[in-house]
Amino acid sequence: MSIRKQLFLAVFTMITVFLFVFTGVFILEAAMPLPIAEAVRQALIYSPTLRAMKSEESAAVEQVGEARAMKAVKINLGIDDTRTDSPMMAFGARLNQGNISTSDFAPDRLNAPGTINNLRANLQIVAPISLGGMDRNAVSSAREGVKIANLDTLRARQEIIYRTIEIYLGAILARESVTVAEKACEGSVESVRNAEAAVEAQRTVRSDLLQARVHHSQNEENLLRRRNQYQLALDELAVIMGIPSAADFELNMPFLQQNCVACGEAPEKLIGIALAKRPDYIKVSHQEASFGNQECMARGMTRPHVSIGAAAEHNREDIGNAGHGNGLIFARVDWNVADGGEARHKALMARKKRDGLNDTAAAMADVIHLEIRTAITNINNALERIRVSSEAVTQSEESLRILRDRYTAGLAIMSDLLESDNSLLSHRMNHLQALYDYALSKARLKMALGELTPEECEILSTTATVSSTLKTSAE
Repeated sequence: MSIRKQLFLAVFTMITVFLFVFTGVFILEAAMPLPIAEAVRQALIYSPTLRAMKSEESAAVEQVGEARAMKAVKINLGIDDTRTDSPMMAFGARLNQGNISTSDFAPDRLNAPGTINNLRANLQIVAPISLGGMDRNAVSSAREGVKIANLDTLRARQEIIYRTIEIYLGAILARESVTVAEKACEGSVESVRNAEAAVEAQRTVRSDLLQARVHHSQNEENLLRRRNQYQLALDELAVIMGIPSAADFELNMPFLQQNCVACGEAPEKLIGIALAKRPDYIKVSHQEASFGNQECMARGMTRPHVSIGAAAEHNREDIGNAGHGNGLIFARVDWNVADGGEARHKALMARKKRDGLNDTAAAMADVIHLEIRTAITNINNALERIRVSSEAVTQSEESLRILRDRYTAGLAIMSDLLESDNSLLSHRMNHLQALYDYALSKARLKMALGELTPEECEILSTTATVSSTLKTSAE
């Protein structure tokens, strides 16, 4: 090869390496870190559910205004144009227009007045004085509705936070499972090489090599399945965050370096905290108050309703003619003495619903107590599993190393080696699952206590602190 060609190949190789290295660096830098707290924040901003709940809150506020309007002054303006040949209506129309004359009292004119036109404009103002307490209780019920809508939004917010944490942790679990599966493939490749060397040295039969290759194929299949699960987990994370893809982000929660501690709190102590903070439990008391107000509203239907008002009208034959105006002031009392029992049944229905909420609250308290007990049990169980699985991984790694050496020396069989390899894979997966269950159970406990907020949830605040520290160190 000529010197020119050698120089050309050297330069080409250097350029290729340069582009590969710096392109790789660019790709790595483009992978933005995504702390779990940021994922939760994005999910809360995007959530269509929360936007719908905010609309429900606005609707509840409008119901307060609607209730207040029951006792507001009502003003009604109307214009009508009528044409009639009715004797009584025609005489009244002329009288209201101020056009009555002596000839209008003649019998023939009274009996056959002919057709007359009347253009009337009227204004009426009504001011309710008392509505039997319906207005006051309607406002109170509507205000309770606002509180209920706010609590529904708060609970939906906590559910979205929990769901985001669950998906984020699931994505990390899937990612770490891919890493474990890749290590398993590397181990099975080594087993295949050991089997090939043993067959070549005539220390074993060819069936060992076939077993090793089958085992490697199984590990490759497992790796493909784990990669698919990881991709699906990233897609699910992208959906809840409302972004096109989460593949460009680095999930940087210290999943494998969690500060795992046992939960020593007694469920009986925590239940009081939960009942004071759980939005769905607090909501029940406001529903009771709302039904109490609805009962009073129903009873107000059969009480006297008092109002005062004034009315004015102007009548003329048509726009071009002169007319005459009239006015009146009135006071009015409406008393629904008998309505066939409608109001009474409405009141009883509201009371029964309110009474039923007492049992609902008791049942909900039992469910909350069980949720707390379950979360605490799962935390402590996961903590023990983390310890046991970690020891099992260490022991399995040492056992596999010994078996590889023994197989190389012809003192072990391939089936024992593959069984040890499978055992190590299983223990590593169990360790990851225990870490996932521990982190998720802590979030579940916060959910059960009604404290699953970015400010009170340890998994969010701790991760945010770690991420900030890493960023500062990098800078």
